[in-house]
Amino acid sequence: MNNLKKQMDQIDIPESLHQRSLQGIEQAKKEQHKPQPWVPKVLTIAVTLAACVFVAFMVGEQHLGNDRASVLRSQLENLSPPMYWILALLCVCIILYFSRKNLKVGTDQKKTIGVAIVLILMIGNSTIFLQHQLIKPIVVPTVIEVTDSLQNALEIRYITNKDDHRYVKYLQAEDVQLPIIYDQTEQANLVNGFYYPLDTSQDLLYQNIRLAFFQLDLNTTKKVMTSENIYLVLSDGMKLPAPIHFTRETFIDENQIMNHSYSQSQHDSEQIISFTLQQDAVFDAFYVPASLEDKILLKEWRLNDQRYTVSDFPFSVTAGQRLELMIQFKEDPLDINTSIGFSGPDGYLTKRLYSQAYFTTNLVKKVRENND
Repeated sequence: MNNLKKQMDQIDIPESLHQRSLQGIEQAKKEQHKPQPWVPKVLTIAVTLAACVFVAFMVGEQHLGNDRASVLRSQLENLSPPMYWILALLCVCIILYFSRKNLKVGTDQKKTIGVAIVLILMIGNSTIFLQHQLIKPIVVPTVIEVTDSLQNALEIRYITNKDDHRYVKYLQAEDVQLPIIYDQTEQANLVNGFYYPLDTSQDLLYQNIRLAFFQLDLNTTKKVMTSENIYLVLSDGMKLPAPIHFTRETFIDENQIMNHSYSQSQHDSEQIISFTLQQDAVFDAFYVPASLEDKILLKEWRLNDQRYTVSDFPFSVTAGQRLELMIQFKEDPLDINTSIGFSGPDGYLTKRLYSQAYFTTNLVKKVRENND
């Protein structure tokens, strides 16, 4: 036996035969891992579905239809944002598992990795898109001061998805219907059958913020103010709850201290109002409508280049002196069109304040939460 082993070891195997032996072994391994015929079909279906979802949501609602898109988004709205990604990645992992188990090594593995990358990009993009879409347009809460004048203007901003071409037709408050007022006719703003009004003031990546303008006579104003429910009605009949808070402090005008005033923005969260008084006056409180007490804060005021805070009430001002009032807005999704200032035994020193909530992703989120 030992002699036979020694003789076998002395046999010289040609290099070409050795290479053929290795190739035969490699070929046998590949045949053992022959891919199943259904695997490419599964991958093709998965990639096709992901591509369809990607294209559908990128093209927009005009191809899905507003009603169908709203139903889909309302169903997905119940999922928290992390769940979108968990489901998306779970689908990708399942596809990779079956692909890795059944596909051949080498070139097919590289194709599998390529398919996985495409799937992650497509599903991820659609996931991000869905997370930022609104089920329906939402109205920015508004605080507005009305007067006893014959006409009052009412400006209401609302947020829509960029691919949502519906628009506000009128305001409804109980039995009152107010048509919206545009600078141009409705037909003049139709492009390819869709409405592109000039009321879009700001835009984000996924939403536009738009302005609905109405004019109310005195009787209509009183009816709207006493209405429990106010809606903006869209072109397709959908009603959007409009959170409008009216303030009507007519006694302010009757007891207004004579002054010259103007206001300027320091930055988004602060504003300065300057008064030049035409009479002597004493003030003992900061005046702000009740609906804004926790949303507008008195930071300080300046008189004779001296700074004062609420701890310095009461204080007096002489005719001709300049008084600067610095206020701070608490972060809140709110549009403001009302009077604020000082009050005291001699009357009110107020200035009409007009401020719009700055349009950001955070604003959309907060308005969305308030509407819910």
